[in-house]
Order: sequence, then structure tokens, then C-alpha cells
Amino acid sequence: KKYGVSKQDDISFKIIADHIRAVTFAISDGALPGNTGRGYVIRRLLRRAVMHGRKLGIERPFLTELVPTVGKIMHSYYPEISENQGKIIPVIKNEEERFGKTLSAGIELLDDLIKQAKEKGEKSISGKAAFKLFDTYGFPFDLTKEQLSDEGLQVDQKAFEEEMSKQQERARAAAGKVKTFGVQKGELLNLKVASKYVGWSQNEVDSAKLSAIIVQGKQTDQAFAGQTALLVFDKTPFYAEMGGQVADHGSIYPAGQKDAAAEVQDVQNGPNKQHIHTVSLLKNVKVGQLFDLKIDLKRHRLVSYNHTATHLLDQALRNIVGQGVHQAGSLVESKYLRFDFTHQGPLEKTELDKIENEVNQQILADLPIKWVETDIESAKKLGAVAVFGEKYGKKVRVVSIGDYNKEFDGGTHAEHTSQLGIFKIVSESGTGAGVRRIEAVTGPEAFRLIKEREELLLQSAQKFNLQHIEQLPNKIDVLLEENREQRKQIESLSAKLANQAAEDIFHDVKKAGSYSYITARFDNQNSQALREIVDNWRDKKVSDVIVLASAPEQKPILIAASNKPKEIKAGDLIKNIAKKIQGGGGGRPDLAQAGGKDAAGIKDALIQVGLYLEQQ
Repeated sequence: KKYGVSKQDDISFKIIADHIRAVTFAISDGALPGNTGRGYVIRRLLRRAVMHGRKLGIERPFLTELVPTVGKIMHSYYPEISENQGKIIPVIKNEEERFGKTLSAGIELLDDLIKQAKEKGEKSISGKAAFKLFDTYGFPFDLTKEQLSDEGLQVDQKAFEEEMSKQQERARAAAGKVKTFGVQKGELLNLKVASKYVGWSQNEVDSAKLSAIIVQGKQTDQAFAGQTALLVFDKTPFYAEMGGQVADHGSIYPAGQKDAAAEVQDVQNGPNKQHIHTVSLLKNVKVGQLFDLKIDLKRHRLVSYNHTATHLLDQALRNIVGQGVHQAGSLVESKYLRFDFTHQGPLEKTELDKIENEVNQQILADLPIKWVETDIESAKKLGAVAVFGEKYGKKVRVVSIGDYNKEFDGGTHAEHTSQLGIFKIVSESGTGAGVRRIEAVTGPEAFRLIKEREELLLQSAQKFNLQHIEQLPNKIDVLLEENREQRKQIESLSAKLANQAAEDIFHDVKKAGSYSYITARFDNQNSQALREIVDNWRDKKVSDVIVLASAPEQKPILIAASNKPKEIKAGDLIKNIAKKIQGGGGGRPDLAQAGGKDAAGIKDALIQVGLYLEQQ
């Protein structure tokens, strides 16, 4: 295809060029494809570019080939594009390949919908089906309309838009806090009273003035015991949830009294920078009243220690995995921490061991933790690392952990790394294209986890009558080998029994139209055993078609074979009947296989064979 020949093709050229440039720059800056926010924008741009590639006749993944071109064109002003190619290309490649698979599945589903509509004499497909194509397979609605138009069909666009609205409502509900914050946002926007956070140096405050009360979305001068209310004080030691660190909990007392007036359940940053305390009231309160505010110090310290651990983990990842690793999100709770970072593919166990060891070395080193407040440029000169996507004001806090780590940060921390006690990685997993997640624990939780695992090992050793847990690996190897040998014997005997039973089914040949066929179900046979029966059937040439079924461990499988593959394609047959077991499959014209979810549907699937052959 050449630019300037076809107006329609030129549109595709421009869209691909624009989108690959935008995506290349975004990924270079640390953003990644995803299902929400900026990640969803990048994913949509990539998919739209792929679809326009299809319009130009490009069926294979191709966008990665354009990244070096973007880097070359932009090199004089943006040399980092070429420098970051090693990071950009794998992300785009992974995303394009994933979409390619869903696209193929979407096209297959759309073809089925078109076929069903024509068989029923209908002129359109439902908006719900079109939305499933869009939502499940990422199949653009415009492309659905275009494909249907080529087949003389339409789609119920109004119903599609209704489904889209429902999805957006679900997304908004999931994104919003399941707290009283959302419904009271309007009142909070109008709230101008001053409030100062003093938690950097104080764990409690005496005689704080209650400046504002909001109950059920309305500002009021007083609130009563039993109500849930939002309270604002002129000063507070309670940390508001921010940067992945959860809010402080604690109690509020009338000034000088020992009985609490309220329990703090959550603290959030208000639109006008006040700390908004969500409380459960135990006593009546009034605006202007003075209160003593005390955070739950034990919980606060555990959260702070886990926050320090995320900084140590972040630095260890960059040191061991590479400087291309960037933080992509975090959650700091009292009992555990979660850290998301950019990386293609899972980390090796050796890498995780090195990361865990390095963090624990810094804990043992008892590094001091200090912070300074300065402007952004001075912070950068200090070598502090900023988190992509975070918004910083004119003044920023820089937290230093000895000479090991220095980052922009607004959270609370330990005073020395030794307070963390011990650091233990619990899991490493993927959360999306190019994003990995580490969950870890420190201090008491880490110690509890280690003791718990030690106890499990001791229990396992005792079951095998072993004196020491060190003997377990060798014992397990012996048992696994014995199990493999027994499994081979079982499969061999099972296959012999199946073949003996097959002799009976070879005499039960049915007719459908001009074709002969055999169907049978076997108990707890794997696909290999069923294939051996098919091989035996081919040697005997007793029918045109055979379909066998089984459901080992309640997981249904179907195998179809054809002696007349030019007339009856096994792959087409298996796709038709697999719907009965809520599954799918495919294969060659002479042999095909399918798996599914519903073993109860096997009977209907085998009945469907005769109906399918009659239609042919």
C-alpha cells in the first residue's frame, strides 16, 4: 500500500503514525497499557493502530517495527526514545500479541453471530452480543458495525450504548471510595476552614479545635452519638491516606477527659487540603469544642515500618533487576505491603532471593532515616527518585535511608531500619501487561509467617516419620518417582480396558443422512486413551466419523475423527458440538479435540453429532 493513492488508506496511515508515536513516548516515560486511567488510553491507542493495520492488510504484529523509526525521527530532541527501545518494544510486542489472540477469538465469535442471524432470517445482532465482543475481546464497535454491514446486517446500537452505560456505572462504583466521601464531595469543596497536619513530629495533639462537621452530606454545627460523621480539626496528628499508605486510626477525646468521644475509622485529604476524619461517634460533639487526638501508635508504627520497607524494596529491585524498573503503584498496610513495578515477565527465584537478602542487609545495618523539605529542583540535585504519575507541589519531602536510598515521599517512616526487624517476600505475580507485583511482610508478621511455615514442614516430616525437616526433599523425590511409575501402570491398564470396551462400540454404528458414525462416552479416560481408540477405529474402518467423550476429574473432553475429511471436517464438527459442554476447540480436518466446563452437557454433545451430520 502506498500513501496518497487511497483516501481511506491514508486515514489508516495517519492513525497508525500518530498512535505509535504517542504510545512510544508514553511507555518511554514509564506509563503502561492497562484497564484503567492512562493505561486504558494507551491500550486503546495500540488496539486502534492494530485494527487500522488490519485494514491495510497487515495480519501480523507490526507496531514494534515502527519504534526505531520514531526514535530516529525524534532523536535530536528526544534521544531517550532510542535509549529506551529495550523497554518500549517488549511492552508493545506483548500487548499486540495479546490483542491478536483476543481479536482472532472475537472474529470467530462474530462469524458465529452472523451465521446464526442468517440461519434465523434476522436482520441484526443484539447490542448485548456486540458489547460482549467489545468488553471481553476488545473488539471495536465500529469494526463490528463494518463487518455486519458487509454481510447485509445491522446491530442494535441503542442496546449496545445501554450496556456501555451499565459498565461505566460499575466502573465508577468500583473506583469511588466505599465510604461516605463520594456523596459528600460537594460539601467538602465548599469547606474552607484551615487544618494543619502535625504528625511528622507528634503522635497526639491536645486541645485541637473542632472546626467543621459534615453528616450525610450536609455541614452542621453538631452531631450525635451513634452517627458516622466527617470531622475537621484546626490541627491533627492523623495521617491521611496518600501515596499508597493507609490512613491512621485512633481515638478522639473531649479535652482533658479519659472517655473517647469518637473512634477514627479513616482519614482522607479533602479537596482544600484539610485532613477529613471519618469517625464513629460515641458522644455528642459541637463545632468549636476542644478535643485531644491520639493515633493508634502500634498500628501507626507497623504501617510506617512497612512504608520504609517499600523504599528498600524499590532500591533493591533497581540494583538487582536493573534501573529500567519503575514503581507502578503500592499499598502499605499494617500487616503487609504490596509493591507494583514495571518489568516484562516474572522474576527468577534467584533474583527474589537476592532482593530479599539485600533488603535484610540494610535492616541489619541499622541505617538512619531522615527527611528534608525542599523545592523540586533541589530535591533532584540531591539524587532523589520521583514516582511516575505522582503530583508534587512547590515544596517536597525527600526521605533518605542512610546512603542507600533517597526518594520524594510524603509518608511516615521508621527512625532506623533495624526497627523493621526482618523482611520476607510472600509472593511475586503479574497484574497486567508489563507490571509485576511483590507482596511482603516485616517484623511480627514476617516472624509469624516463618514460624507458620516451619510448623508446616515439621508436621509434614512427622507424617513421613522423619526425624528432621532436612530429610523432606529426598523423601518427596522418592514418592514422586513411585507415583510416576504407578501412574504409567494405571494409564496402560486404563488404555487396555478402554480398547476392550471399544470393541463393543465399533458394533454400534449409527446413520445420519449419507454418513455413518459412532459416538461413545468413557469414564475417567484422558485424551491420550481416547486417541488410541481412534487409532484402532481407523484401522478397522467401521464408520465415516467417530466422536468420543470423557470427563476425568469432571473436566469434559471431546475427540472427533473423520475418515472423509474433505466432506466432514473434524475441526468444524468439534466446534459445533463443543458448545454443549460450554467449551471450544479445533484441529485438523481428520482429527480434532475440545475441552469444556460442563460435563453434564456431554450427552447433548453426542446427540448433536447426528444432527450436524444430517445438516451436511
